Amino acid sequence: MRHLYIIPIVHSRHDLGTLEQPIRDVKSQFLQTQTLEQNQRVLDTFWEEMKLGIQSWNVDYSNTLVFQDALPYTGDPERIIEHRIVDELASKGSANHKLVKWLLERGAQLVGTESTELLIKEYEAVKKSLAEGLYREMLESSDRREEESASSLLAQRDQFIAQRIIETLQMGQIGILFIGLQHRVHDFLPQDLQVEYPFGRLKDRESPRIFEPMA
Repeated sequence: MRHLYIIPIVHSRHDLGTLEQPIRDVKSQFLQTQTLEQNQRVLDTFWEEMKLGIQSWNVDYSNTLVFQDALPYTGDPERIIEHRIVDELASKGSANHKLVKWLLERGAQLVGTESTELLIKEYEAVKKSLAEGLYREMLESSDRREEESASSLLAQRDQFIAQRIIETLQMGQIGILFIGLQHRVHDFLPQDLQVEYPFGRLKDRESPRIFEPMA
């Protein structure tokens, strides 16, 4: 049996790269400083609880594959770029990538997860929306065309991620997928893959719950 633990995540500002400042500028137009600071505290707590939960697991990490939202698949068997991305974002303060690095240090294997082409398309779409002042409309789903385009691109990314999991996760291995809340990768996974949600499903949790998965 192949086991996959899907862990819904909330991205922090450290994960946004060059989009961090433009998105912060947009948010500051609609949210008070106090609200932004409160949101950051909630996010810090989210990741701290996530870290404590995963570090408490009794899992053979040498038999574990790690799949990460927005981590490109380069085709390089050494995964040099993939590791470089994790190291760089972890050094910049990304709690998500610090946790991935912690898993790798204990023997887990990093897997290139996403289509580079689709990631570039999404990056360009978000950048264009920010430049045109449409980011607020995207968040409020007031533009049907923008919403449908974003939904289609997200589904394509999910299908690619699922295929990477199917191709790389072998019988008897454990996979850990860190994935954003809007994704639905599970829709594209086969029945023979045992999927569990250690911290709750995508829509029915407000905060992480400590849970020890089956090894």
